[in-house]
Order: sequence, then C-alpha cells, then structure tokens
Amino acid sequence: MTWELVTFGLLALVLAVGFTWYERTHPSSKVLAMVATLAALAALGRVAFAPLPNVKPTTDIVFLTGYVLGGAPGFAVGALAALSSNLVFGQGPWTPWQMVGWGIIGVLGAAWAPLTRGRLPRISTSVLLVLCAFFFGALTNLSTLTVTGETPSWAQVIALQSTGIPFDTAHAVGNVVFFLAFGPAFARVLRRYRARLEVRWISVLPTTPDSPTSS
Repeated sequence: MTWELVTFGLLALVLAVGFTWYERTHPSSKVLAMVATLAALAALGRVAFAPLPNVKPTTDIVFLTGYVLGGAPGFAVGALAALSSNLVFGQGPWTPWQMVGWGIIGVLGAAWAPLTRGRLPRISTSVLLVLCAFFFGALTNLSTLTVTGETPSWAQVIALQSTGIPFDTAHAVGNVVFFLAFGPAFARVLRRYRARLEVRWISVLPTTPDSPTSS
C-alpha cells in the first residue's frame, strides 16, 4: 500500500468521524444555518485576504466557533470552510489536509473553553493560536508529499517543513492580530446567538379563576 493511499485513508477516516460526530448531535435547523453562515464567513475571510500570503482570519473564526459552540460545530465549520474556499483557490490533494487541519483547530477551540472557564484570556489564547498556525502549516505541508505516492524520507519532511516556516510565521502573526482586533467581540456575538438557540418556548395552559362562593 502506497504512502498516498495510507494518508488519504487516514484523512478520510478523520473527516468521516468528524462529520458523523456532528450529525449525531442532531443539530436543529437554526444550528445548521449558523454553521453554514460561519463556514461561509471563514471561507470569505480566506478569499478576501488572498493578496497577503497565509494571513487570514479563517483560523480565528474556526477556533472561536469551536470555543463557543462546541467541538462538533467547530469541526464542521473548519472542514467546510476549507472545502468551499478551495472552489476559488482550486481543489487538489491539499484539500482534505486543509479540511482536517481546520477541523481539528475547531475541536481545539472547544477544548480550550473549559480550561479557561469561558473567559478567553488574550495572552494565552494568542499563544495557542500561534501554535495552531504552525500545526496547520506542518499538516498541510505534507500534502505536497502525497503527489509522488512514494514514502517520504525524514530529510524530505524536515526540508519541506523548514521552507514553510516563513509562511507559517505569517499565519501565526495574522492569527494574533485578528484575534486581538476582533476575537473577544466575535466570541461575545456568538455567545448571544447561542443563547437564542438554546431558548425553549413552553406553552402554558390558561388557568380558570375559581368561581366565587355564595354566602
């Protein structure tokens, strides 16, 4: 079995598990609409900042979606953002890598929420977003090695990751700038929408007043 088949098999498995997890949460129509909107926003952010290599708000949007809405919606937004934005940038063997990379970042955002008790600290979250940038870069850089179908050597992997450091650094800086600029406000907006989604209307039967007793 070739390296290409193994890697794409693993990517397909991760994507299948992620979308099955999301489907098993039985999202309402409102949640589905919100996830679709956030995925479109994340994709649009990537397209809008295309002139700046690797500087994009997509990672922040996906991370904060997971942070507020949970791991399953965060994964779905990340994977769908990669898939839909590549309708502009072009589909290829890199697409499933990007889908998995941003999907996992959405899950990391969800894992970060209980650790911070919902307070979203600026410094530590910025550090985590830097790590997310390098994680995403390291993962998606490997997509170029799947084209040959041959098992890459460690020397090839190290050389590839080294050449990607400037782009990953730009990605990391962009993540921090975008987070400090709109991250907390964006999270507050998502929390308000989440609160509306959690409202349940309960119908109460009218009560009939007691009839007056005769003296």
